[in-house]
Amino acid sequence: METNHEDLMDEISAIEAIYPENLERKVEDCSIVIIKVPNHEHMQIQISFPAEYPSDAPPRLLEMNIPSDNNDKYDVKYLQHLFQEVLDSVFHPGAVCIFDFLTELDGVLYESEDVDAIDDASHGAQDAQDLVPLDPFEGWFASDPITDRGSTFMAFATHVSSEEDAFEKLDKIKTDSKMRKASHIMSAWRVQVVNERGQQIKFQDCDDDGETAAGSRMLHLITIMDVWNVMVIVARWFGGAHIGPDRFKHINSTAREAVVRAGFERAGNK
Repeated sequence: METNHEDLMDEISAIEAIYPENLERKVEDCSIVIIKVPNHEHMQIQISFPAEYPSDAPPRLLEMNIPSDNNDKYDVKYLQHLFQEVLDSVFHPGAVCIFDFLTELDGVLYESEDVDAIDDASHGAQDAQDLVPLDPFEGWFASDPITDRGSTFMAFATHVSSEEDAFEKLDKIKTDSKMRKASHIMSAWRVQVVNERGQQIKFQDCDDDGETAAGSRMLHLITIMDVWNVMVIVARWFGGAHIGPDRFKHINSTAREAVVRAGFERAGNK
């Protein structure tokens, strides 16, 4: 137990040195602290450390506070649940984890602070379009975001009428400030057009954008869905933790949801 206490005190001292204005010791033994989230200081979280931390037990998020003038921008209940998931994901028995936790949070909170509230994903019914800005995303349909071990995945789908239209929309969506912060913007599209001779011409392509094999998997998805004149992209904001093959599950899941929300049907869609 003494070793645990020493590790905790050393960790708290280190956090205070790195973020001198962000940490408050709630009790003398540091079993409860209050931290302002770096780069998002209007978010204040209260964390408790059990006697078994860090050898056996993870910290717990007791409370989250956001000033009343920011309350309408965030779903506090969802954020508290999300932050606890991140805290659990970075904890490994025997190692302190708060610095890693704070680093991961900055990746999770990829949205600028003047954007509308983060969805309450636990309900799954709130319109994900709240996350989509009006200009670069006009005409796009969004999936719900998925967050796993600090990384966030979100897909967008739109109708395209030609190769040029697909490239233009892809370039335009990448101008959005949040999209520029994404680690990868993977894409796939399929177009069928009738030329001046009445011949049906088909085009399809994909781009991994550094996430090996992701684009081809997305193209395979929309191929087996048998949809045309569609572009789907999946943005990933990397949180620092590698999640292995699970990333492909999240990429395909969000991509399929966005395509369905965009109203695509099987062959013969608009």
